[in-house]
Amino acid sequence: MLRIAGTPCATMLAATAGAMWLLLSPASGVPSQPPAGSEALGRIIDEVVTEGPACAGLAIGVEQRNMRVQRFYGDTGRHGRPNADSEFEIGSITKTLTATVLAYEDQQGAIRMNDPLAHFAPAGMRVPDFYGQQILMLHLATHTSGLPRGVPVFNPPLMPEAMWRFVSSYQLQRPPGAQFLYSNLGFALLARAISRRETLTEDQLYARIITQPLGMHDTAISLSSAQRVRLAQGYGADGQPVREGAPGFPAMAGAGAAHSTLNDMMRYLDFQLGRLSVPLTSLLPVLHQPRHAAGPNGRVGLGWQMNQQPVEVISKGGATRGFSSFIVFAPASRSGVVILSNQARCPVAKMGFRIIAILNGSNVNAPELPAAGDEN
Repeated sequence: MLRIAGTPCATMLAATAGAMWLLLSPASGVPSQPPAGSEALGRIIDEVVTEGPACAGLAIGVEQRNMRVQRFYGDTGRHGRPNADSEFEIGSITKTLTATVLAYEDQQGAIRMNDPLAHFAPAGMRVPDFYGQQILMLHLATHTSGLPRGVPVFNPPLMPEAMWRFVSSYQLQRPPGAQFLYSNLGFALLARAISRRETLTEDQLYARIITQPLGMHDTAISLSSAQRVRLAQGYGADGQPVREGAPGFPAMAGAGAAHSTLNDMMRYLDFQLGRLSVPLTSLLPVLHQPRHAAGPNGRVGLGWQMNQQPVEVISKGGATRGFSSFIVFAPASRSGVVILSNQARCPVAKMGFRIIAILNGSNVNAPELPAAGDEN
C-alpha cells in the first residue's frame, strides 16, 4: 500500500477510511455541503487514494474556491517521492493544448475552425472526403472527423510523412461531423496542419500561445536537460519500467506527447477556471462550449469532454505506456482536481471524479471516457 505524506503509514489512515468511504459512496451520496478548510481537502485526497489500488507514484492537486491542497504519494523511480516540480507525461491532455492553439488561430483570423484540412496538407497528399463533404479543422478538434483512432500498421517511429500517406489512402465510412469517434490521428493532423501553416513546431506553438503567457515553464514535448533530470520513471500496468514516449511519435506529438508538472497543471487549472488575468481567458467560452454528443451521458467541446448533469464538469484524461493523468473541474463552483501518475492504467479518472463530486456536494456522473489504452 502507498505510504501517505504526513502520516507514519497508510495503514493508519486506512483504519478510519472505511467509515468515511461509506459516507461518500454512490449508494449513500456525498455530503450535502462541500468540505471546508484545507485540512479537510487533504483528508479527502488521502482517503480516496487509500481506497484505490496502489500506483507507483501520484501527484495530486485540488482547488476549491480560494483553497489549494497538494498531496504526493509513492515514488518517481528516480528521485524519491514526487513533488510539485516532478515531470510526468500527460498523454492526451496534450490535445487540450492543441485545441487551444486552434481556438487562438481562429480568433486571430489566421486559421478558421471551418477551414478544410485539405488546405493545410502537404503537396501531393490527399485528404479523404465523404461524397464531397470535407473534413474541417473543427471536426478534428471534436473527434468527429470520421478518421480512425490511429495509424494501424507502421514501423516505429511514425514520421509525419507516413501519417499523411496513410490519410491519403483512407476511405471515410461516415460523413465528417456525424459521429463522435475518438481519434488520436485526428488531433495529430490538426497539430501538424497548424504547424505547417505557421512554420513552427508543436512545442513552439504551445510556448508562444499558451505555456509562456500562462507561466507554465515546465510544460513541453521536448524537455531540457534540467527538466529531464526531474522526469519520473514510467511504469506499465504490471509495474515494470517502460521507455518514454509512444510508437506513434513524433507524428502524433500534438495528440499526446507533452510533459508537465503538478505546479504547471495547477496553473493550467487556474486558467480553465478563469482565475488568471490573461488575454487567453477570452477563449474559455469557445473551448468549453459543448459541440457534439460523446457517449450516452457526455458531450465534447474543443478537446475537452463534459457532463452537464447534475453539476457541469469538464475533464480530460491522458494515458501513455507508463503514465496516467487527469484534470477535471466544475466552473460554477470554481473547483478542480489534477492527478498525475507515473504508472499506466492508474485509476486517475475514478479518483478525480470522486473528489470533484465531494467538492460539489452532489453526485457527479462521469462522462463516457475513451477506452483504456488511450496512448498518445
